[in-house]
Amino acid sequence: MKLNRIPVLLLSGLLLVASTAAADQVERGRLLYMRNCASCHGVKGDGRGPVAVLLKTPPADLRLLSLRYGNPLPEDQIARFIDGRADVAAHGPRDMPVWGEGVWEYPEGNGPSGQVTSRVADLVAYLQSIQEPQHHASLR
Repeated sequence: MKLNRIPVLLLSGLLLVASTAAADQVERGRLLYMRNCASCHGVKGDGRGPVAVLLKTPPADLRLLSLRYGNPLPEDQIARFIDGRADVAAHGPRDMPVWGEGVWEYPEGNGPSGQVTSRVADLVAYLQSIQEPQHHASLR
């Protein structure tokens, strides 16, 4: 039997449990990630996939996106990197991104800037779920 991991947040003593729909979205995103991204970015998202050593540009550690882009991740901005609307040199030229035409449902990487497809949204939800907690130095 497979159990879904449901994200839980403890806030001021209140236990908040994410909806099953959110957990399902993260799981769908995880499956997409494993199929399309893990070979370069690694199973853990750490940039250490089996193909990484062959690349000129090392893959990003996707667990640290929130350090650069904030937490929660800006869905549209991250989606633009994934679906080809924003240039990521390591992903290849816009006319032939490394994942192939149509994988992310935007023809030729051109989609409405304020909207992401459900597949890309699932992947962004998964990336959000693997963000490393930010540790701050003590001010003693």
